[in-house]
Amino acid sequence: MHGTIAVARYTLLELSRRRVLLVFFLLGFIGIIALGVGLRILVSTFQSGEASAGPPLELQFAALISGVLADFGLLVAYAIGMTAIYHDLESGAAVSIFSKPVSRLAFTAGKIFAGLIGLIVIVGLLAVETRIAIAFFGGGYEDVITEQVVAVVANTLLVMLLVLALTTWMNNIIAAVVAFVYYNVLSGIVQQLHNFVANGVIGDGVWKTLISIVYWLFPHPLTSSIPAALIRAQTASGNGSGSAQVVINASGPGDIAWWAFLLVLFSAFVYFSVRRRQV
Repeated sequence: MHGTIAVARYTLLELSRRRVLLVFFLLGFIGIIALGVGLRILVSTFQSGEASAGPPLELQFAALISGVLADFGLLVAYAIGMTAIYHDLESGAAVSIFSKPVSRLAFTAGKIFAGLIGLIVIVGLLAVETRIAIAFFGGGYEDVITEQVVAVVANTLLVMLLVLALTTWMNNIIAAVVAFVYYNVLSGIVQQLHNFVANGVIGDGVWKTLISIVYWLFPHPLTSSIPAALIRAQTASGNGSGSAQVVINASGPGDIAWWAFLLVLFSAFVYFSVRRRQV
């Protein structure tokens, strides 16, 4: 336990010195302010007195800015994953750490714990700003940001673990690219195909079975209720496409259980990767 705490403290100190994390945080901070103020000015300037068809502008803004929060959270996860373990291995600092009474399990746990704290702190600060921006825009949707923050931290934690593990096998940039292709590209395609199956857009038996099997080979990013609320509003306004409308529901118990399983699996993968690395 003492070894885990010592590694976590040391890692948090190192992460605080990483300029890339500061850059991503500042970009996110400035971007959210610019988006909130800019859209508020545009709406106030060009919106006519008549109510426009479609979802309320406030709901659309909440969905948009929540997506921005998720994107910057993902960038932070990649930055932490690319540096937390890789720099210790490449600089030789890991040799000094392992020469002390610190096991590889304690080293791994400390790195994961420090990464989680870093994610929570940075995403949490951006979330506070996002909540203020949503409240500034109006509409009473600021409470939805809490649900979105939980989903963002949960999703980005899996990405961070995957990159952490891969950096012990390959260059950190290549590791980030591999994780991006797996988590963002392939997983996104499979997720969209599964949405088509769930909503009856793809009804062929063979393709439906194949997609359902492949779906369980990838993480299922946890989703808040914002996308579903946006699509329901579009459908209610007559802008939906009837039965062909693809509805993205908020994550249920099955997706949460799958996330928990992958959390354990990816954490074990990080430990296995650290254990087999010769330093």
